[in-house]
Amino acid sequence: MYAVAIVPAAGRGERMGADKALLDLGGLTAIERVVRSCRAGGVDEVIVVRRDGAEALPAGLPARVVVVPSGGEMADSLRAAAALLPVDGATGADAVVVFPVDHALVEAETVAALLHALAGGAQVALPLFRDRPGHPIALRRRIFAGITAPNTVLRDLVRAAGAARVVPSANPWVHADLDRPEDLRAARCALAGQPWSPVAQMFRHRSHRSYRPDAVPTAQLERLVDAARHASTSSFIQAYAVVAVTDPARRGECARLCGGQRHIVEAPVFAAVCADLHKLATACTRHGQRLAADSFELFLQTTIDAVLLGQNLQLAAEAEGLGACMIGAARNHPGELARLLGLPPHCYVVFGMTIGVPADDPIPRGRMPLDGVLHLDHYRSELVDAVIEGADEGMRAWARRSNAERGGYNQKPLSETKGWADRMAESWGEHSSYLAARRTLRDELRRLGFGLE
Repeated sequence: MYAVAIVPAAGRGERMGADKALLDLGGLTAIERVVRSCRAGGVDEVIVVRRDGAEALPAGLPARVVVVPSGGEMADSLRAAAALLPVDGATGADAVVVFPVDHALVEAETVAALLHALAGGAQVALPLFRDRPGHPIALRRRIFAGITAPNTVLRDLVRAAGAARVVPSANPWVHADLDRPEDLRAARCALAGQPWSPVAQMFRHRSHRSYRPDAVPTAQLERLVDAARHASTSSFIQAYAVVAVTDPARRGECARLCGGQRHIVEAPVFAAVCADLHKLATACTRHGQRLAADSFELFLQTTIDAVLLGQNLQLAAEAEGLGACMIGAARNHPGELARLLGLPPHCYVVFGMTIGVPADDPIPRGRMPLDGVLHLDHYRSELVDAVIEGADEGMRAWARRSNAERGGYNQKPLSETKGWADRMAESWGEHSSYLAARRTLRDELRRLGFGLE
């Protein structure tokens, strides 16, 4: 079976703001990805449809190009390409695959499966993802020939052919168009991401405290923060900011103010996740109002906003194969850290976060039994003792495994007798060194512009 792919790529990409065929997707243009998937999936020839005046396609692209007037519909592109279909002898086209450039992340496996369906007797084959059909669409030549009839569109051909063969696909991009800038961001994230769903990624979370020297590209950092800032925000105040510290000397100063933690120096990025009311104060001033900086509720709102963004940022980093660790010690010296980072009034670092390519492989700690977190209809206090005992045993098991398999944790052997409760009492009881280090926190926050009344 001789198969030809027709790739409609004649649009202006006005909503995208760029020519879709030439969008960069992980180092390849969209059209290069489509042609590569077609050829790897068993297509013998590719015809790309371009509008008059469009930019040239990448040099050496193994495809023929047909040019159509600007402003036409997809059906016009298909009719123009139909005139170029081979008709003679062994190269007569038996199958046509209509593969819009909008679906550039569809891979060769989908193309191969569609062609296999045609070889098995189907007249039309569609990919099916979660019970919804998508693109590309494969058709027998005689079915596709109907596109030359006036006012006929691709949907008409599919309907006229009767029951189409559906090919189950695990690729969501058979549905998703590259139509708007947010679609492009999603595509680039997908190319950089790990093969886990968000829920699976949450279960895989570990804090990493050792990093390779590889830099985190600025474009990737921008993408991660761009995604993170879509977290929920109270009353849409968006009261957060991220200061990404990449300069080694400045990271060293951050480390000094955060308890001297080595991984802050080692990681290529120290992200200071800030509660930021400065923008809100400026907005109030513009409209003749004074920010209610004494409000404890407003302090909570901006802090919670920052925490939600920070959790999103860590999950986004992990989804792209990076490691991260939140740094609560950023609150040890909030005033000095604010001055180091040039923070304006009404802004403080809620916590820091190291981000980079991890060099360690810590044993997951797990979590306390779910009964200690999830309560149905009412809080079940009677379960707390059993929950704590389960948490104790989980902590001891983690310590034993970490010592046996990793020689400890963070380059130190772990006590195998201490449980969770022992550690919490030591860390957060009346003699807590953690709390002692932050005794002046409220006073320093007031000096930074938070009234806390």
